[in-house]
Amino acid sequence: MSDMNTKYDFNSVLSRKNTDSFKWDMIIKLFGEDVLPMWVADMDFKSPQRVIDELKNRVEHGVFGYTFRSEEYYNAIVEWYKKSYDLEIQKEWIVNGPGVVPMIAFLVNIFTLPGDKVIIQPPVYPPFFRVVVNNGRQLVENRLILQDGKWVMDYESLEKSIDSSTKMIVISNPHNPVGRVWTFEELEKLYNIAKKYNLIIVSDEIHADIVYEPNVFTSFLKVGTENVIVLNSPGKTFNIAGLTNSYGIIPDKALRQAYKNYIESLELLTSNVLSLEALKAAYKCGEWVTNLRNYLKGNRDFAYRFIKEHMPLIKPTLPEGTYLMWLDCSKLALENPQKFFLEHARVYLNDGTEFGDSQFVRLNFACPRALLEEGLNRMKDAYDELLKIEYFTLPDDRFEECKRIRREVFIIGQGIDEKIELDGKDEEAVQFLCKHFDKYIGTARIRDLGDYWKVERVAVLKEFRGYGYGQKIMERIERYIKETNPKPITLNSQLEVRQFYEKLGYKSVGEVFYEAGIPHIRMIKNV
Repeated sequence: MSDMNTKYDFNSVLSRKNTDSFKWDMIIKLFGEDVLPMWVADMDFKSPQRVIDELKNRVEHGVFGYTFRSEEYYNAIVEWYKKSYDLEIQKEWIVNGPGVVPMIAFLVNIFTLPGDKVIIQPPVYPPFFRVVVNNGRQLVENRLILQDGKWVMDYESLEKSIDSSTKMIVISNPHNPVGRVWTFEELEKLYNIAKKYNLIIVSDEIHADIVYEPNVFTSFLKVGTENVIVLNSPGKTFNIAGLTNSYGIIPDKALRQAYKNYIESLELLTSNVLSLEALKAAYKCGEWVTNLRNYLKGNRDFAYRFIKEHMPLIKPTLPEGTYLMWLDCSKLALENPQKFFLEHARVYLNDGTEFGDSQFVRLNFACPRALLEEGLNRMKDAYDELLKIEYFTLPDDRFEECKRIRREVFIIGQGIDEKIELDGKDEEAVQFLCKHFDKYIGTARIRDLGDYWKVERVAVLKEFRGYGYGQKIMERIERYIKETNPKPITLNSQLEVRQFYEKLGYKSVGEVFYEAGIPHIRMIKNV
């Protein structure tokens, strides 16, 4: 870690304002100086010093005439594939382009006709939708499915979606935004289906270098080469996306020649001289990439733990690769989660709607840890701000919500007789009602019994258990008692939740007894 923070400094916060930054300046211009951008997939780190130095040297030469891609350029790609992905490719297989997304658009136009079908796998990088639809092709969505907490391809649905008009499938590997690093076996299943129906596979592998152990990146070229086109660029790995350079690897000679012919027809034969120098320098910076991955893994783990602990209603996917985290906000029951965090936290995240799911947001954690902590704390504050625990005495219309929750938990959920649950003592109690994101989800009541307070009817709706609401309700009850009439607190705990109260400082007294047919133990705490 010490080497990473000295020789490779990823902790320093470098202002990107007033650099015409798409990530920063455009968002600030639209939404204000106080917004923290954590969205588009570029990093808030300097590129490797070697890249910077080579660019300086080329700039100092002072002449920027037309340039071509040299043998050194192609050799850099070949060596990178051998060293980084354990994959032997031929220089002749490499074709060029102005960016991965434009190259996907080129391939759609070359190998399909208007009206043909192209398959993508949402939730996925938004341009995948656009390059199909905007070029007059039919979009087929073979959605990924969440299985045992892991996103997987739906091969059965995929095969059913293919007909005689289907010509191509475009995949993301590692996948943006869910962070899957597809295994050889997963890609092989896809390859066999594509071969069966003679589909061209276009594999966007631009995030190939950002893969976290124990996961291992598998290029589609390791699975097979028939009708396979792989696209890549050093843009994401080395933070040089603004230099707009990419390349493809097409082993099939006929497909490769068709691509070259198309590029020639558009007169796209030259490139930005600085982008060529940047690639050659970047692909000599393997040690820098290793340290970058280590730093990003630390950020990934920090963000994942923070969200799980402090915003438990949000379900983050732990990415196997990329520096992007896909956050399921469906339990917040918000119409637009991205808008909520922009307006209430002043954090700009990617809107999941553009990826194919309106209840998700995408978080970019490729930034100095200080910025990541600030962004997450802002989100936590906005999340906590909407947690309200109200208290009141009867009569009060809110009591209907208390009864609804108690009915669902005790009468329906535990089979307690309604006459026992509604014991006629609510009028002498203080009622507590927990509300989060405009939804009532928990309740409790307390009664002053002279020498002590008694806590009763603590209930949280089933789908919201395990998120800390019971503890929040108990903390609010204890604060109320301290502020109004401090004295010991007692409660009758069901045995199955005894440990929950013990963690809050309650101690068991007496013997186990049965109440409404359920074993209980009396517990007490002094405040």
